[in-house]
Amino acid sequence: MPIRTKFFEAEATATLVANALHLITSNTKRERMMTMRKVGVGFMLCLAAVLAAAGIRAQNNAGSSVTLEGQVVCSLCWFEADRKVKPYGNEGDLKCAVDCAEKGKSQALAVAGDSGFTLYLLEPGKLTRDRKDWLDYIAKRVKATGTVREAEGKRYLQVDSIEVVSSDGK
Repeated sequence: MPIRTKFFEAEATATLVANALHLITSNTKRERMMTMRKVGVGFMLCLAAVLAAAGIRAQNNAGSSVTLEGQVVCSLCWFEADRKVKPYGNEGDLKCAVDCAEKGKSQALAVAGDSGFTLYLLEPGKLTRDRKDWLDYIAKRVKATGTVREAEGKRYLQVDSIEVVSSDGK
């Protein structure tokens, strides 16, 4: 958020508070009415500034294509073990992934980072697929390109392209 917007919000908030205090201590009905108008206008200006800043932030984040590299996993089975100790992809994980897919559970891309793994639930983007799930990529290392979005505390990757990469980095 630009400094100018933060200053404007702080100034508008201070004015709003001052007008509200004046409203409480006003003597005449006319003074109270004028102060109420000022408070209302101040509130609307604060609200407009906050909405404008949120709109700019959303506009900056929307539509940015990213490329992520990680392993396609079952979003539910992933959490059954400590994946730093027990890597994903054994026979039990694969069976669980198939069972979960039949129940409508999503597959995700597990991307390793400094503080652990980040899961991105996979959903179709520009990539045309003849199937609903991503089981054909399960437990494989892939490079996926698409758009990231967040909703209800979860990250999603709208996949525009995906390709299998070798596990040894070649």
